Amino acid sequence: MAPIRGILPVIPTPMRDGEFDPESFGALLDHMSSDVDGFALLGSTGEAPSMAVAERMRIAEQALEMTDAEQIVVVGVTTTSVRDAVELARHAEAHGAKGVLCAAPYYFENSAAGVLEFLREIDAAIGIELVLYDNPAATKTHLDAAEVVRWASELEHLRTVKLTDQALEKVAIWQEAGLDVMGGDDPINFRYLAAGVDGVMMIAPAIFPAAFAEVWRRIRDGGTEEALAVFAREVLPVLHVFGIGDEIATTKALLNEIGIFASAESRVPLMPVDPDRRALLRAAYDLAGAATAARLEAEARSG
Repeated sequence: MAPIRGILPVIPTPMRDGEFDPESFGALLDHMSSDVDGFALLGSTGEAPSMAVAERMRIAEQALEMTDAEQIVVVGVTTTSVRDAVELARHAEAHGAKGVLCAAPYYFENSAAGVLEFLREIDAAIGIELVLYDNPAATKTHLDAAEVVRWASELEHLRTVKLTDQALEKVAIWQEAGLDVMGGDDPINFRYLAAGVDGVMMIAPAIFPAAFAEVWRRIRDGGTEEALAVFAREVLPVLHVFGIGDEIATTKALLNEIGIFASAESRVPLMPVDPDRRALLRAAYDLAGAATAARLEAEARSG
């Protein structure tokens, strides 16, 4: 199995008139593919919880057909039904995904044993990576780091965890146990990078792929302060205004504003962004873009 590492932005699913918009998806791929290692599809940001299983499968199939086979694509299979999760996972593997992303089920109260059995059924059905999604805000389930290490010893395909949690001490615990850790929460984006994660599954690289790739390069080279300087000027302005909890709608609004998505449409119950918020998002994007242009100009002058 290929490792799940590097820059894998989480993809907001472009919609038009209630359906997946492949043209906008292709424009997003063109915007970011030369600076990222792949992407994560149909997770929280992709609005998968608002979609039926058949629709999720159709979108995954179309998206994978449009993607270079060398890119690492991870498809979300989180659901409350383990049978649906298994069906989604098998479908993703059959169409070329390198991994599937699964959080704990999010309706009934979970136990560690119950989550393990849920994951065990998915693990037994696939031959690709099973990426565990540690997302306590959505699942109301707080995963114990040592428990996850034990699960990984029992599940053949669990070698990566996406951490959407502020318990950053988990990074070192899981890495010491041989697991790869992907940072997954944009509001504390740089803290994951400074903690030494093996990659990211976040929104920011989808918006600023080249700038984020430069941040990633610098931090991997040991230049944490230099990386922070680029991040603060060229990425952070948008993160300050896109919001916690409404970042799906704001990201779509911004991608529409800059001409990548033909529509900012989201599924109910998400609500559209008002014009004042769109103007603020555009101003932040332009500010960050100007900082990137100034850095590149200075680098060109210095040879």
